[in-house]
Amino acid sequence: MAPIDRALLEKYFNGECTPEEESLVYRWLDENDLDEYPDVHNERKHDRKQKKGWEKLSRLDEGLRALPAPGSTGASRGRWWIAAAMLIVLLGGSLLYFNYFHGDEKAYTTSFGEVRTFRLADGTTVTLNACSVLKVKRGFGRKHRDVQLQGEACFDIHGQPGKAFTVHAGELAVTALGTAFNVSAFAEDPQAIVSLANGKVRVAKRNTPGIVLAPGEEVVYSTKEDRLKKEKFDYRKRFAWKQMIICFDNANIDEVLTKLERFYGVQFDINQLKSRQWRLTGEYSNPALQEVLESLSFNYDFKYRIEAGKITLSEH
Repeated sequence: MAPIDRALLEKYFNGECTPEEESLVYRWLDENDLDEYPDVHNERKHDRKQKKGWEKLSRLDEGLRALPAPGSTGASRGRWWIAAAMLIVLLGGSLLYFNYFHGDEKAYTTSFGEVRTFRLADGTTVTLNACSVLKVKRGFGRKHRDVQLQGEACFDIHGQPGKAFTVHAGELAVTALGTAFNVSAFAEDPQAIVSLANGKVRVAKRNTPGIVLAPGEEVVYSTKEDRLKKEKFDYRKRFAWKQMIICFDNANIDEVLTKLERFYGVQFDINQLKSRQWRLTGEYSNPALQEVLESLSFNYDFKYRIEAGKITLSEH
C-alpha cells in the first residue's frame, strides 16, 4: 500500500475523518496483517495485547499533550507531527487489533478502486470488491462459519463436512458446502445479487426456505419488491471486477455513475445534465478515469469538469 498522506493522518488525529478515510488509515497500519485471520481464541493473549497497547498509548499521550496544539507555529506542527508518527508506528501492532476486531469481530475492508484477496482461517478464499466490508466474528472456523458482508465479494469455499459456510448480506443468507459464488449487496443499491460459479448454494430471506442455485444461476433480490428471483447470468461479466474490469450491460446512468464512483473514489454532479437516457453496454479494463470520461462524453454528448474529486457533467 502506498505511503499515507500526511493531511489524512492529521484529520484522523483531529477526529475529522469520514468512515472511508478511517478505513484507509486502518489499512495502512494493518498492511502486514491482512492475509490470515489471527488466532484470537486465547483470551490471555488478547488481554496481554490490550494492556501493552494501552500502556504505550498512555506514555505517548503524555508526550502529545505536552506539545502545542497543531496549527500554532511551524515548529510546533513539526514536533506534533513527529509525536503523531511515533504513536502510529508504535501502536500499529496493538491498537489496530482493536480497530479491526471491535471486541469479538474482525473487519476486512477495501477503499475506492481497491480489490483485495485473502484467506480465512478455514481455508476459504475471499476476493473483496471496492468499498466493501467483510466482518468475521471470533470463533470462525472452529465454532461457526458465518460472515457478514456489506458490498461485494467472491467466495471460494473450502469444504468442511457438517459445517456449512453462510454469508449474511442484508436480508439474505447464502449457505454453501464447498463452492464458489459471488455476492453483491451494497446498501445503496436497489437489489442484491448472488451468482453461483460452481457447486450448490441456498439463498434465503430471513425465515424463508429460500432458493437452491445450480452453476450459472443467480438470485436477484429486489429491496423494493421484497422478493427473490432466479435468473441465468454471464460468468465473465459478473466476475470481471476481480480483474479490475468495469462491465456494463444495458446500464442506466445511475448504475454507470455509481460503479465509477466506487472504482475511482470520485463524486458526480449531474444537476446540469438534461439528457439522462443512458443505456450503456461494454467494458473498460482497468482504465484511467480520463479515458472513461472521454468515451462517455462522446457517446452521450456532454462535457465534464473535474475539481477536487468532484466531476460535473453538463450539456454542450
